[in-house]
Amino acid sequence: MDLLEKCRAYAWADEARDVGLYPYYPAFQGPVEGGQAVLDGSEVLMLGSSNYRALSSNPQVMGAAQDAVALYGTSATGSRMLNGNLDLHEELEADLAGFLGYEAALVFASGYMTNLGVVSALAGLGDQVYLDERAHPSLVDGAWLAKASGAAVHTFAHNDPGDLARHLAAAPTRSVLVATDGVFSMEGALAPVAELVAVCEEHGATLLVDDADGVGVFGRGRGVIEQAGMNGRVPLMTLSFSKSLASQGGAVLADAKTINFLRHTSRAQIFSAGLSPADTAAAHASLREIRRRAESEPDALSAAEYLRRTLDALGYDVAGSASPVVAVRFPDQTSVLSAQRVLVDYGVYTNALLPPACEGYQLRIACTDAHTPDALEAAIGVFASVREELLPRYRQAA
Repeated sequence: MDLLEKCRAYAWADEARDVGLYPYYPAFQGPVEGGQAVLDGSEVLMLGSSNYRALSSNPQVMGAAQDAVALYGTSATGSRMLNGNLDLHEELEADLAGFLGYEAALVFASGYMTNLGVVSALAGLGDQVYLDERAHPSLVDGAWLAKASGAAVHTFAHNDPGDLARHLAAAPTRSVLVATDGVFSMEGALAPVAELVAVCEEHGATLLVDDADGVGVFGRGRGVIEQAGMNGRVPLMTLSFSKSLASQGGAVLADAKTINFLRHTSRAQIFSAGLSPADTAAAHASLREIRRRAESEPDALSAAEYLRRTLDALGYDVAGSASPVVAVRFPDQTSVLSAQRVLVDYGVYTNALLPPACEGYQLRIACTDAHTPDALEAAIGVFASVREELLPRYRQAA
């Protein structure tokens, strides 16, 4: 069998398309504004975007991106180490570090490349890496690159500090990296950051928290580390700009010596072009807006809590969460794909998730600051009206 035979044999996507249940790679037309988007020429309520602070169409953010293109052009045109480093990058790094409480920051071309580049550069021969078993694939792939350099890679039970403690007690070295999401974006659960910090400090391990979905939302915009009261006790923090910061790119925050080491050793940094001027400026403008709103709780949190309670009362199987993400569970693949299709037909867009992206089958709903009470009521009305069609196993007795 030649290498590409597996590609020719792959049939799942075509089979899903044939029965009208393929939900992926939808082509939206135009921006998401006011919680609305346009799909196939029709307006839909967007309940699938991680644009938690609704800044992707904010006039200040858009204006900053446009101004950056006018001043710097469309691209950094090279690696930051050589010719693609801009003062925009360094200004954003300084403000990220100051706002999030670290000595220094390093901006990467994407959130995925941030985790890939940090984990693979820090862990190698003789080191141990412990990942939450539901850690983001970018952390997993970074760990596998570290394994290729000689690191030993393990997992611990999801959000279980006790299980991590048992692993670390048996670890053959104190040269250990522990990595977890701050908010698990597929299910919306928050990591027990304070308990993980205590375990790592007891065993001399270095903790990395990827707070892509927490920054901008929790802890006065500073994320789950701040919310847990663990400022200054989490050595490594990563984030993506593609969520609340309404842009592209990512960053790692740490002490100045660690950032200097990563700047000169992380292949994902050295061999990627610098983040574009527009993306850098948009992320920076979003950060300024999040700082301005720091003392007010995001509307996304109250919107998600209202949806969570109401969908549960309607009989849907809703996973518990304290984040803007609401997970609605289904028994099998056909039921979740059918539910996603029916909801789109009624003007509500959600994300259909299948294993291995998540545990089981679920619709992922993400709330933002743009979801007004009227928009939420409209969505709930759709869920209520199609309940019998979507959830025959939850039919109430007459």
